[in-house]
Amino acid sequence: MTKHELQQYRWIQKNINRLEERLLELETEATRITTQLTWEPKGTGSTDKLSTLVAQIVDTRDEINRQLREAYSRQMAIEAAIDKLPEREKYLVRARYIELHSWEQIAVDMAYSWQHIHRIHSRALKMLA
Repeated sequence: MTKHELQQYRWIQKNINRLEERLLELETEATRITTQLTWEPKGTGSTDKLSTLVAQIVDTRDEINRQLREAYSRQMAIEAAIDKLPEREKYLVRARYIELHSWEQIAVDMAYSWQHIHRIHSRALKMLA
């Protein structure tokens, strides 16, 4: 696990949130489309329109779910690597890369100097490599 991979955690989480929101939008759109098309008179081609839209929604939903599975997998790999660290290093790495705390805030929380926090961080990164 590299520092770069740890830094990706935040962006993975942001992408997961975006994908989950998009999935919800699609489900809402599917419900809205189905409701609108249900009330159209017969013989207007609404079945073709509905089946095309449903197929597009299903394909998009499947792709979003694939991307979500991939993102969750990367996120779990990062968390699993962090969990193998000793408690002090685990606390520091989680605070920095998952909770996005500043170095100063971490130093205060852990009651160490800023320099000592960086030494612990450096050791933690070596343990993760």
